[in-house]
Amino acid sequence: MTRRLAALGLALTSGCADAEPGTLQVRVYGEAFIEQGIAADVFVDGWAITFSRYLVALDGITAADDQDDGRYLFDLTQPTMGAGHEVTVLEVPAGAQALGFTLGPGAQAGGGNASAADRQAMAERGASLWIDGAATKAEQTVAFSWAFTATTRYHDCEVVDEVPAGGSATTTITIHADHIFYDDLESTTPNTAFDLVAAADTDGDATVTEAELRALDITTQARYQVGSHEIENLWDYMTALSQTVGHIDGEGECKT
Repeated sequence: MTRRLAALGLALTSGCADAEPGTLQVRVYGEAFIEQGIAADVFVDGWAITFSRYLVALDGITAADDQDDGRYLFDLTQPTMGAGHEVTVLEVPAGAQALGFTLGPGAQAGGGNASAADRQAMAERGASLWIDGAATKAEQTVAFSWAFTATTRYHDCEVVDEVPAGGSATTTITIHADHIFYDDLESTTPNTAFDLVAAADTDGDATVTEAELRALDITTQARYQVGSHEIENLWDYMTALSQTVGHIDGEGECKT
C-alpha cells in the first residue's frame, strides 16, 4: 500500500512538472521565392518573377488558449537570410501545438515592418495581400501590382517542434508565393505558369491589371481547372489561389 501511494505521488509530481507552460515564438517568412524571386525553371513556360513588394496582413494568431490581439503588416521582400520576421510570442502548455492565424483586411495594422504609406494603402484598399513585381521571359517584361481582399482563416496548423516545459519553441508562418501562379485549383501537382497572365495585357502597356485579369475568360481554357468553384475569370481564379498561400514551418499544411 505504501509503495502504491509513493508511486502515485511520484506520478502526480511528474504530471505537475510536465504541465509547466512554455512559450511559442511565432515568425513569418516568404522563403527565397519572395526575398530573391522565383526562377524560370519553376515555371513550365519559362518565366521568372521578382517581387518589389509582398505585403501580408496578419491577425488572430492563436495557439492553445492564448491569442495575440495585435494586427501586423509585413513586407516579406525585406531580406532575413532565411530567419523570417518576428511576429509575437504566445504562452502555451508544454507539448505539441496547433497554430491559427488570419490573412485578411481590417483596420490599419500597428505591428510588423511595413512602411506607414503601405499601412495606409492596405487599410484604404481593404487588402489582405498586396503583391508588386515583374515577370520576365527572354526580352519580354510584364509588371503587376495586385491587391487581394479575401479573408482566410488558417487553423490546426501543426507546429513541427514541441514546446518544452518551462522552455521555448519557434514556429514560422510560411507564405508560398508560387501558389498565385498555379494552373489548377484542385490538383495536388499543378503547374506554375504565367503565359495566360501575360496574355491578359490586352492594351500592350507591359502591365497586367486587375481589370485585365477580370476580363480574361478562363472557361475555355484546357488548363486552369476550377473544380466545384464558380469561377469564370482569371482575377477570381487568382483570388482563390491567394487563399492557399499560408503554410506552417515550410511545407506544413493548415486547414481553412
